[in-house]
Amino acid sequence: MRHFFKSDVIWLDSIDSTNEEIKRQIKNFNKTTWMIAKHQTNGKGRNGNSWISNNGNFSGSVIFFPVLPRFHLHLYGFFFGVALYETIKKIVKDGVDIRLKWPNDLIIDNYKVAGILLESIQAPCSGKSGLIVGIGVNLNSSPILKENSNKQYNTQCVASYTNDKIDLKKFFRNFCYELNELESYVQEKKLPSILSVWQTRSYDKGTMIQISDNKRKIKTGTFLGLDELGGLIVGENSGVKKIYSGDVYFGS
Repeated sequence: MRHFFKSDVIWLDSIDSTNEEIKRQIKNFNKTTWMIAKHQTNGKGRNGNSWISNNGNFSGSVIFFPVLPRFHLHLYGFFFGVALYETIKKIVKDGVDIRLKWPNDLIIDNYKVAGILLESIQAPCSGKSGLIVGIGVNLNSSPILKENSNKQYNTQCVASYTNDKIDLKKFFRNFCYELNELESYVQEKKLPSILSVWQTRSYDKGTMIQISDNKRKIKTGTFLGLDELGGLIVGENSGVKKIYSGDVYFGS
C-alpha cells in the first residue's frame, strides 16, 4: 500500500499545533492528508516537551491509515527519519555531519535540527486506526534554549549549512519525493527492514551514549545498535541493556 503518493495538503497561516488540529478534524479524513502551518503557537515534542516553531521553518503533520499491527506503528518514526535525512543531506554542503538520533531526532554537527512525534488515533466514522506523524524542522532559524534547560543538545538550523535561505514549499516537495522513494523501497508489510536503513545513518556502534530516565538521572554506556523492535541496545558495565523509552545523548 502506498500512503504518501498524491496525498492531500492543507496549508495554514497559524495554529496551536498541527497534530492537535488533525485530532480535532479527524472525522474529515479518510486518506493521507498533510497539515502544514507557517507558524505554531503551541508545538508539541516527545515526552510532553514543547517544540518552538518560528516563521520560515517547517511545522507539519500527516495523518494516514496503516494496515500494520499497532505494535509496529512506531517504526514509522524511523521511516520518516530516513526520508528526512535524505532530504536534508541533499540541501546542505558536502561533508556536513548528519546523524539520526534514537528514536526520532536529526542532528547536524551535534546540534538538534529536527524532531518527529508519533501519535495514534482512532477514526470515529470508519473505526480505522490512524497514525499522526508531526515533523518540526529548523530550516531558517533555531530557538535559543534557556540557560537552565536540561537539554544536552543545543539547536541549529539547516540554512547554517547552506549558502541560501531554504524555501518552505520546495523543502516540502523534496521531502514528499523522498517519502515516495523510500516507500517504493521499503514496503509496509516489511517495515521492520527500515531499522537497518536507519542504523547506517545514525552513530557508529561503540559510540558513547548517555541515557536520561524520567527522574533525570543519567547513566552512560556504549551504543550497540537496535533490536528487532527498534529498541536501543546499550552496553554497560553490568552487561547489555535494551531501552524502549527515554532521552538519549550520543557523545561523552
